[in-house]
Amino acid sequence: MPTTAIKLLIVDDEPTTRTLMSQIFTQLGHLVRAAEDGFAALTEIRQDIPDLILSDLNMPGMSGFELLSVVRRRFPGIQVIAMSGAFSGDHVQPGVAADAFYEKASSLSSLMRIVDSITNTQAPVPQPHRTPAPFWIQHNGHDASGEGYITISCPECLRTFPQISGEAVGNIHIHETSCVYCANKIHFAVVQATTDPSSPQTFQRKPDGAIPLPLKLPSLG
Repeated sequence: MPTTAIKLLIVDDEPTTRTLMSQIFTQLGHLVRAAEDGFAALTEIRQDIPDLILSDLNMPGMSGFELLSVVRRRFPGIQVIAMSGAFSGDHVQPGVAADAFYEKASSLSSLMRIVDSITNTQAPVPQPHRTPAPFWIQHNGHDASGEGYITISCPECLRTFPQISGEAVGNIHIHETSCVYCANKIHFAVVQATTDPSSPQTFQRKPDGAIPLPLKLPSLG
């Protein structure tokens, strides 16, 4: 049991997962809210900043990849656990702005250990040499010559400019470019439309990425 309650925001597009996880963490003594996607999560964050976010990566609307990138840049003090059924192991995937990773459909007790470890450890001070969280940019399609392209908005001067993508569908790579106007360094990754079944948010996804939570809450006594 945690020594103090933490403010936890659970972000997942599966209603059952949100409900059951909210019940479990509430019973563990935490103050829990839930959101169905990245946009709803940002609304919750604006109302009250949580201590910890537990977010799925594969969601329609605004994915977890995009949400956590925004959180890392705008709210660096929030600790984050990413979760997904698309990746295995306990390592945070490249391009995912999270402090820890939980593989869906694995042991629920391992998630509890991750939460306990993070909540009982003082939040790390951001390091100046740390690679910035990437911007997740929507693929715009192809130009007249057939080249794939994206439109980049510079966070420094706020001007936009096009750039050839050339990224194969299903790959996730972090790129670096310079703003053509102010030369600001920009790290970005390309996300396909959520209606595209070959989106990088769904590649290598397991048949059932839902967490096998029990129908009846476990005894915590």
